[in-house]
Amino acid sequence: MKQTYIIIVAILSLLNSQLSFLQCQVLFTDTAPALGLNDPGAGQGAVFLDVNNDGYLDIFLVNNNNPNKLWINNSGASFSDQSAVFGLSLNAAGRGCSSGDYDNDGLIDIMVGNFNQTLVLYKNNTTTYTIVTSVAGISFTSWGGSINWFDCNSDGRLDAVLGNDGVPYHYNYLFRNDNLTSFTNVAYASGLTDSASTLTIAGSDYDNDGDIDLFCGSQTNLGASGTGLLYRNNGGSFSDVTIASGIVTGNYTWGADWGDYDNDGDMDLYLANFTGLNQLYKNNGNGTFTETAVSLGLNDAGQSFSCGWFDYDNDGDIDLYIAKSSTAVDRLYQNNEGSFTDVAATVGTNDTRHSANITLGDYNNDGFLDIYLVNNGSENRLYKSNAGNSNKWVILKLRGVVSNRSAVGARVTVKTGSWRQIREVQGGSGGKGQNSLPVEFGIGGSSVIDSLIVRWPSGNVQAFTSVAPNVIYSLVEGQGLSSINVTGTEIPHSFALEQNYPNPFNPVTNVKFQIPIAAFVKLIIYDITGREITTLVNEQLNAGTYQADWDASGYPSGVYLYKLLADGFTDVKKMMLLK
Repeated sequence: MKQTYIIIVAILSLLNSQLSFLQCQVLFTDTAPALGLNDPGAGQGAVFLDVNNDGYLDIFLVNNNNPNKLWINNSGASFSDQSAVFGLSLNAAGRGCSSGDYDNDGLIDIMVGNFNQTLVLYKNNTTTYTIVTSVAGISFTSWGGSINWFDCNSDGRLDAVLGNDGVPYHYNYLFRNDNLTSFTNVAYASGLTDSASTLTIAGSDYDNDGDIDLFCGSQTNLGASGTGLLYRNNGGSFSDVTIASGIVTGNYTWGADWGDYDNDGDMDLYLANFTGLNQLYKNNGNGTFTETAVSLGLNDAGQSFSCGWFDYDNDGDIDLYIAKSSTAVDRLYQNNEGSFTDVAATVGTNDTRHSANITLGDYNNDGFLDIYLVNNGSENRLYKSNAGNSNKWVILKLRGVVSNRSAVGARVTVKTGSWRQIREVQGGSGGKGQNSLPVEFGIGGSSVIDSLIVRWPSGNVQAFTSVAPNVIYSLVEGQGLSSINVTGTEIPHSFALEQNYPNPFNPVTNVKFQIPIAAFVKLIIYDITGREITTLVNEQLNAGTYQADWDASGYPSGVYLYKLLADGFTDVKKMMLLK
């Protein structure tokens, strides 16, 4: 009897430990059917983007020979199909898409690559999109959909590179932004001279010199260079450094993504290959790379189409999602600080459909990244994270001033203790889509971020110390960190601007305000002379009560003014910074 009792106690203890493990584990649930995002078309690529500047990520989907889709995010709780309303429901041979504010007007624009049809450039006009392809001077026939926005020549304007697929093979396009209105194709003149069947283009500053370099993956044998090409950016022109770098693959590469998987301060490259094994090229820090997939457990075989680095469990190192065809199972590899383990079946992302593209972003602003999975010919999925552990995080939304407005190409470094992580704002990722523009970090159990450093595409560098975690911050180039959060669930009856707290303060204070209706809100801080020094809020907000935080660590003691403008309402108050 005693032995039986001991066995029962042991079993209960094991069950309790397993339950405890599950309760503190990050898991994913497919919420696409419930949210109306399970489009069953021939999806090729998607973007997480904030179309209306309300602080929540919307989703744009490119459907090959089916109407494209735009779903507007309703405060993270639901989505509504606004494709026709915004003029984005074009039915064409869409192969991929990417977004960026090419005209620096504060609104996110979209480019779509079609197969054997004219590519499409959509300009955002706040409530609608207009096709401006002809006006922009880029009425080119495209054969592919891997698109990357980036500032190739550091002039503060977003340029775009488009990879062309197809037989016979075609040259890629590099559209130089001439005047925020029109573009010129300068691919061949800039050194992008290959005519490979380009399937994916991945951009990153692999050599840490401040500009974005390009990897082009293809299904064309280029001789000694294999089937891929690494182009080094020389400040607007490009050199083929493939052979010298050691990134020589003979596989057909459909997806590629850069990420610093070992947190050593430089970007590594993963290739999702349709033929052969997938590959991971570790950056040696001297312009060369070493293939390490086998030694790390990432030599995944099978028809892979897309991939993406992200810290799904917020433990401080990036993990890897691989999207595969219907002949294989999608993978999610957890980073174990030196090796990787496939946890897809455990966490709920072991999709078996024809996964064409993955897109990563935090659609409900809970600090944990979610996954939009485009399945060609079957229903798409939105894998919602359950935010299932207590690991801390930080999200940073960047807005360029001297740099391009979308801050594409900016690099952010976060340091916590001896731990250092880097992220870049990407203008395209994973194959034929794009992750969200905000950069996201998990920092494990750290209670404070020792330093947060931003290197802007312009070369400007800003540094902040003792930054609080579990906050979504906004940063305008040259200004201070700010954050805005909803603080109440009831709809207020009137506009109101409250006195900041604490006051006097050093160095952080918060400002609460109320708006009874949805409105475009600006909250601006001035010095005592009336000179504008930073903008805490500059976006469309739903009705509610909000708190904006201001970190004034970079400003001198003195009296400051803050002003709220919303739907005709204006109010100004004073506050005191004492150091």
